[in-house]
Amino acid sequence: MPKHLVFYDGKCGLCDQAVQFIIRQDIQEQFVFAPLQGITAKVKLETLPSSVKNEDSLILIENYQSTQPEITILGRGALRICWLLGGMLSILGLFSWLPSSCVDWAYKIVARNRHRFFSNDQCVLPTPQSRHRFLP
Repeated sequence: MPKHLVFYDGKCGLCDQAVQFIIRQDIQEQFVFAPLQGITAKVKLETLPSSVKNEDSLILIENYQSTQPEITILGRGALRICWLLGGMLSILGLFSWLPSSCVDWAYKIVARNRHRFFSNDQCVLPTPQSRHRFLP
């Protein structure tokens, strides 16, 4: 059963490519995904602090079905996903232990320009094999 929920910008080609990368690496199927523009985001993010729910970027909720989920956003969220995926990616994940200010600046530069470099016509739809990992 998936443990972690990743919210991503469903209108961003880069975000969709990142989700497809995670799916390929996540052989244990510990992640599920939902677009920030979807129903799941509206419901799940409603109770979160505005600093989190107003981010137009990656939001990771670890153990999202538990009574004590952990929320990580931006660069730290991306690095935390690497850590949770394990293997060689966990080397990148080691940087998730740095303060947010140290890793989020680079993430914000990419995020600010992602629509320029990766148009939404590059979005990858879920494959039949991965469709069960996407929430509305």
